[in-house]
Amino acid sequence: MIGIKHKLIKLSEEVADYLGIDLIPIEYANLEIDDSRLILKPIPKIVLNVKYENNFIESAKCITHEMRHIFQIYYVNLMNDKLARIWKEELAQAKSSANIDVNSNEYNDYSLQAIELDAFAFTQFYLRRYNIFFKYEDKKFQMLVEEYIKKYLYEN
Repeated sequence: MIGIKHKLIKLSEEVADYLGIDLIPIEYANLEIDDSRLILKPIPKIVLNVKYENNFIESAKCITHEMRHIFQIYYVNLMNDKLARIWKEELAQAKSSANIDVNSNEYNDYSLQAIELDAFAFTQFYLRRYNIFFKYEDKKFQMLVEEYIKKYLYEN
């Protein structure tokens, strides 16, 4: 049987290939609030909450979500369309657990940023190819994610 670490390496390689991005290191650490975090400086890496170290599905969700943010960064540096301008503005002043109260309405503002909606939707969309099916707890948000997938991510 293939171990979780090996499966996650394979998944991250496949997500990177699908998105056309470079693979960056992934590690686990004690994160107080976040499930995961994309660190860009001094060395780019994805950090996953240690609580998911033995949980393939939650780790896969985190990796896929953070890798989509890497894709967004590539996109805004290569393109100059409406989406790139929206993402670029949001990336410059993104809300995260570092600058919001996660127990307040600010969390809704975080989730509804275009960059976050895209990352949440992409995660749900992409992981279906691994037979990982899940829904977000907030039913309205889940409906929004499903509409986003149909409109922007669905592959014929």
